[in-house]
Formats: sequence, C-alpha cells, structure tokens
Amino acid sequence: MHRTLRELALSYFNGYCNLRRERTLRRFSAPVNLKRFDRQQWMITDKPVWFIVYHLFDINHFPLLTPAQEKRLHRVDERLFQAECWGRSVK
Repeated sequence: MHRTLRELALSYFNGYCNLRRERTLRRFSAPVNLKRFDRQQWMITDKPVWFIVYHLFDINHFPLLTPAQEKRLHRVDERLFQAECWGRSVK
C-alpha cells in the first residue's frame, strides 16, 4: 500500500496535533525490531519500559517536511480536532 516509510508516516500526518491544533508530526525513523529488547522482558514486565523510549530518542530520524512546508501548515480545523479528541479528556 505504501511504497516507502515516508509515505507510511505521512498517512498519519493529519492525526498528529497538539491542543493548540498545530500539526506536530515532523520526523520518522527506520523500523525498530523490538526483539532487541526481549532480554529485558519488555512484553511482560510491570516496570516502565523507558529503555525503548531512550532507544527511539537515540536512533536517526528523517524529516517529513521541508522548513518551507512547515511554515505553510494550517492549524487543524474544528471537526478534525474534535474527531481526534474523541474519547479523550480535553481541557
């Protein structure tokens, strides 16, 4: 369905926004094989799995948009924002 990882990431673009209705998805990484964390029993532990988060921080990410594209972004409209917030507690 998607020819590249970038295309896959862009398919999620509309759903990523903050409470100020700004689109926030900016980068993507290569796939991460979670098997690398099996020794830490990440699937069955009751402890936090911050080691996965730290790994995601450390790996290389690629930009989705150019700076010029980022400047031209519009805020998420009311209907999409409400749909994305459905079932969530919003202040």
